[in-house]
Amino acid sequence: MLNTIKNEGIVAVIRAKDHDEAKGYINACLNGGIKAVELTYSIPDVVELINELMDNEKLILGVGSVLNGKMAEDAILAGATYVVSPGYNKEVNEVCKRLDTLYLPGCMTVSEIMNAIENGNKMVKLFPGDVFGPKYVKAIKAPIPQAEIMPTGGVSIDNIDKWFEMGVSCVGVGSSLFNAGSLKDIEKLAKEFVEKIKDVRSK
Repeated sequence: MLNTIKNEGIVAVIRAKDHDEAKGYINACLNGGIKAVELTYSIPDVVELINELMDNEKLILGVGSVLNGKMAEDAILAGATYVVSPGYNKEVNEVCKRLDTLYLPGCMTVSEIMNAIENGNKMVKLFPGDVFGPKYVKAIKAPIPQAEIMPTGGVSIDNIDKWFEMGVSCVGVGSSLFNAGSLKDIEKLAKEFVEKIKDVRSK
């Protein structure tokens, strides 16, 4: 799963008021070429939505905003194939290990990243990414080159190339994608994200 997400290069972080809105966003992402989606716990009854979507072979389905072990376990058993949290949580880490599921803990400081790696996690979510910006990734990877980093927060179509140039493994995008306007606008922007990642990776 780690390699799958890295190959995709982008995870759409979906917050929505209900399942219909979430499904609209998911379809716009798929039509735009983004297959990896992180359905956050801010979506009402998100576990039921994950269960409903788990058989969609086009999707790489994950869960986000996971704060404790029960949230992680419920989502994994419903069909989530990776778990993302805003910070590192030991309980979530243990559940993901037990259920053989990729865990992407949120980290901000070098110490947090070291702790996450020491506890068996190869990739971390740099959150909130906009606090430090792309250059922070380069600074982290100098002493910890093995750190796989996915920034979330502050990644936009205007700076995505800079993030990859500084060494990220993939990016998470939320409001910068879903505030684009209509579903057609979101689909169009999703395509731009995918193309820009292909372009910067080909250099």
